[in-house]
Amino acid sequence: MKKIAFNLQPLAASKLTGIGTYAKEVARRLGPNLEKGGYANVEVHVFDFLKRNGGMDFVKQHADKPVADMPFKQSLFMPLGAYIRLGKLGKILPYETLLGTENDITVFFNYLVPLGMKGKSIITVYDMVCARYPETMDRRNKRLLTKHLPESCKKAERIMTISEFSKREIMECLGVPEEKILVAYCGVNRKIYSPCADKKQAENVFARVSEKWKIGEDGYILYLGTLEPRKNVGLLIDAFTMLKEKHPELKLILGGGLGWHYEPILEKIEQSSFKQDIIRTGYLSDSDKLDLYRCARAFAFPSLYEGFGLPALEAMACGAPVIVSNTSSLPEVVGDAGWLCDPSDPQAWADQLDKILDGDFDARELHKKMQEQVKKFSWDAATIAYGQAIYDVIQ
Repeated sequence: MKKIAFNLQPLAASKLTGIGTYAKEVARRLGPNLEKGGYANVEVHVFDFLKRNGGMDFVKQHADKPVADMPFKQSLFMPLGAYIRLGKLGKILPYETLLGTENDITVFFNYLVPLGMKGKSIITVYDMVCARYPETMDRRNKRLLTKHLPESCKKAERIMTISEFSKREIMECLGVPEEKILVAYCGVNRKIYSPCADKKQAENVFARVSEKWKIGEDGYILYLGTLEPRKNVGLLIDAFTMLKEKHPELKLILGGGLGWHYEPILEKIEQSSFKQDIIRTGYLSDSDKLDLYRCARAFAFPSLYEGFGLPALEAMACGAPVIVSNTSSLPEVVGDAGWLCDPSDPQAWADQLDKILDGDFDARELHKKMQEQVKKFSWDAATIAYGQAIYDVIQ
């Protein structure tokens, strides 16, 4: 029986990012499937320097069963990022020695693999922002990826990514052969992310949203994601300003936490003539996020560059009309079930949002298209793709 390990460092924090959600959803399905078939024993790896961050506890908390019940190995010697920065010097103290383990394959869910690793590895590369939009990244992360991602892609036996767009980007930017890359799309749990079942539920959900964020009858446009340069939230604020004359009671809700270089976004909000109608929620609970998706007049995602764009998929699953940038992976995710706009043209966004707010579309036909599009993406399919990668490497 083979020994497989999941490095779940993206879950070793108090709040999950999109990468953390992806790692959680794949690991919680993949591990049991490997073990159930008698194919492998699975363990979990976490780096937590001197137990300062409570990494193992956070992983167990986020992943819940069955991942929380798997054997855990943790390294307290140094942070994972510091170990990766050692490069080939890490061979002096191999990855397996740090964790006190030996495995046939270790699956990494956050771009990089330590060069000090002796065993085989599979890595997950979500996008090539570090090559295409380096100016929108945190400087420390940019340096880390720019220096170590090419070496990681060479070392890994397989590279997983989240869209055909990102696959092409990895091939073009790093010269990785096509056969080495497998696509495992993000998924959405349609038992959770779904429209309101009936009018009464919709009224109850809107009542909660209205009470919590002081929303009137004109409702709100929703954005959900980190506030950082690549997300292009400033354009959405400009488009919202253009809409206010015709829709004076409309609100703009910006859901999500602060990322890197968020100060210009906050300054733009503060300087807006309608700052009282721009609502920042901060990090959202799963239940609040679901409520906001279900009641949004429109979900707007003007990002400059996305490896996938999971919030757009979740919004469609909840029945919100979706408008996204016509760039990167977003047309692949939305298909013909939403609207595409130039992320440099706020007037185009304002015009299209105005049409959505006026109901200038066939709601029944749009709902049908959204549900069909959402069916194309599932966590089970992503799990199968990872299983195939593991099988390919072991054979």
